[in-house]
Amino acid sequence: MSTHKNERRGNPPFQFRLDPELRELMEEAQQQDGDESLAAWIKRIIRKELQSRGSEPKN
Repeated sequence: MSTHKNERRGNPPFQFRLDPELRELMEEAQQQDGDESLAAWIKRIIRKELQSRGSEPKN
């Protein structure tokens, strides 16, 4: 009997489809801004937008 648990650690992934042209523009902006990955860039941009609306993430 295995004692391995199939529980995921960390935050669950969020997936969505991107138009190839939009993805290319996003990757260019990510590189210009110096973010490590597209995911990091997206999270930073979303946090910035939420802050401008008065919402502060708890993390």
